[in-house]
Amino acid sequence: MSSPKHARHAKPRYQARHARPSQAPARVAAASAVGSFLIPLAATAPAHAAEQQDGAVRVSGPGSAVRPGSAPVSIRLLSDGHYLNGEPVEVQIPEGSGWRTIAKASTTSDGLAHTTVSVTRDTRVRAHYRGSETTTSATSGSVVIDVENFGERVLAEARRHNGKPYRYGAVGPSAFDCSGFTRYVFGRLGKSLPHNASAQRSSVQAVSRANARPGDLVFMDGNGHVGIYAGDGMMWDAPRAGKNVSLRRIYASSYAVGRVTSA
Repeated sequence: MSSPKHARHAKPRYQARHARPSQAPARVAAASAVGSFLIPLAATAPAHAAEQQDGAVRVSGPGSAVRPGSAPVSIRLLSDGHYLNGEPVEVQIPEGSGWRTIAKASTTSDGLAHTTVSVTRDTRVRAHYRGSETTTSATSGSVVIDVENFGERVLAEARRHNGKPYRYGAVGPSAFDCSGFTRYVFGRLGKSLPHNASAQRSSVQAVSRANARPGDLVFMDGNGHVGIYAGDGMMWDAPRAGKNVSLRRIYASSYAVGRVTSA
């Protein structure tokens, strides 16, 4: 009678001994303990890593030289050849060994974003997209926004009056005397000069002839005549009665140079 009793209890005792070791590896593989919580290990892997598409961003400037101030910048953002809508993009400029963000914008349905940046001199810019869950980050090549300097603007205004006649006491815009011409040109750029060559020399910053640059004033004939330096020994001026405003060589062997500051 004793042997059947031992047979009934042998199987449960055998199963109990092996139940715990067989379950432990499964639990370790399925979860990681953090405090009193169990977090599935699969959740630690990026859910969208395999789904990310390559982002591409391009930047363009105004396409021609601009005056100091605000300059337009356009950015286009794509992902695997398709436009991205409603995505933030940044305009950056070099700073030290890196790049600094100076403007931000959001793309529209055609992948375009438009913004402006403040420039006072030639400025290199690039576009940067930080990416999203479905699109990788991207950085464009850089472009340079060309900014007209003050001297170039002075010469551009002087050229507009080429061929207009000299008339004593005239201050433009149909006729000029010498100081009337320089007074009018700088006045168009927001700078006030007196109507007298000698008085103009007293009101501007003196610079050496070696440091003369286009857009400076040149004074000759004992400060009795003034013109606008154009570089390479040339000047724009309103010469004398019977002559017209023109670009010609500086005729005096001795002359002084003065600068109207752009600030």
